[in-house]
Amino acid sequence: MADGISFESIMQNMLALVPDTVDKREGSIIQQTLAPTAFTLSVQNSMLGWLVQNLFIDTAEGEWLDRVLLLTGINRKQATKAIKQINTYDSNSQPLNVPIGSRFGIDNLTYKVVEEITTGQYKAECEQAGVNGNAPTGTILPIDYINNLGSAEILGAPLISARDMEDDESVRARAINYIRETPFGGNKASYKIETMGIDGVGECRVFGTNETQIPQKVVLMISDEQGNKASQELISKVQALYDTNNPETLAPVGADVTVSTSTDIAINVTGKIKVKTGENFEVVKPIAEQAIRNYIENISFTDDIVYYAKLITEMLNSNSAVVDVQNVTINGLSENVTLIKSWDNYQVPTVGTITLSEVV
Repeated sequence: MADGISFESIMQNMLALVPDTVDKREGSIIQQTLAPTAFTLSVQNSMLGWLVQNLFIDTAEGEWLDRVLLLTGINRKQATKAIKQINTYDSNSQPLNVPIGSRFGIDNLTYKVVEEITTGQYKAECEQAGVNGNAPTGTILPIDYINNLGSAEILGAPLISARDMEDDESVRARAINYIRETPFGGNKASYKIETMGIDGVGECRVFGTNETQIPQKVVLMISDEQGNKASQELISKVQALYDTNNPETLAPVGADVTVSTSTDIAINVTGKIKVKTGENFEVVKPIAEQAIRNYIENISFTDDIVYYAKLITEMLNSNSAVVDVQNVTINGLSENVTLIKSWDNYQVPTVGTITLSEVV
C-alpha cells in the first residue's frame, strides 16, 4: 500500500504528533487509543483507492468498467445463442417435417427449431447462451413427442456460432481502439466497429476502394466468433444489414459493400522428434501433435504469417521428454508460410496433416 495510507504509516504519523513526554510504546494507552482510528482510516483509504481505480477505462473492472464505457458508446458484448442445423428423419430414414418450436436435447443442452431450411432440415437455436452451444454433433433426442420421428441429428459446424459474455480485457481494448481510431463518415474504423457489433461476427478486415481498385467498392472480410471462416448464413445476415435497399442500411450513401469471408489453407506439418533416453515416443507424440494444433488454431484472423521458428518452439516445449526436433517442414518447406490477405483471396490457416516420427 502506498506510503501514508497504510495502517502503519497512519499510526506513525499520529504518534509523531504526540509529545515525547507521553509513553508511545506498543501497548501503551495512547497507542491503544489511536489504533482503532488509524485502522478505520486505512480501510477508508483503501476503499478510496479502489474507487479511483474503477473510474478509468484502463483499470476499471466488471460493472464499474461497464459504467465507464457508457461515456464511449461501447457496450460489453453479451453471451449469444448458437444457431445449428438439425436434420430429422422418419423410421425409414426419409426426411421428416417437424413442427416449428420442437425441442431437442444433447449433452445437457437444448435446442428449439426456429425455421425450416427444406424438408427435414431446420435451423435450431440453442436455449442456453454461450460457446458450449457450438459444439454438439451427432444424434440428438427429442424432448417432446414428435409424431413419426425416427431419428434426428445435429450437424457439427454452427450456422451462426455463439460467444460467451465478453471479458474485461476484450471490451476494454475495443473501447480504447474506438477512441483512438475515431470512426466517422464511413471510414475503415466506422465499418469495422459497426460490423463487429453484429452478433456472430468475431473479426472484420475492411478493404477500401484504394485496395479493391473498383469505384465505391468496399469489401468486409469477416470471421465467426471463434475467428474461423464465416458460414453463408452469417455472411447473408451481415450483407442484408449493408443492403442499400434496406432503409436502415449501415452502408454510407454511395458505397457498394460486399461481405465475404476467408479461404481455408491447410497447414501440413512433418518432422522428427528426439526423446530422452528411457522415454516412450508413442507417449510424447500425441502431446507434440496437440501443441502443433494449438499453435495453428491460435493464429488470429488478421495474422499473415505461419512462423516456422514458433512452430519448432511449440514442439520443443510440448513436453520435457523432447530434447530435439529435426527435419520439420510446413507444407513441404522449412520456412515461414506467408498467407495471402487480399480482398478477393483472404487466407486463414487450418490444421492439415501432422506426421511425426522418432529420431533413431
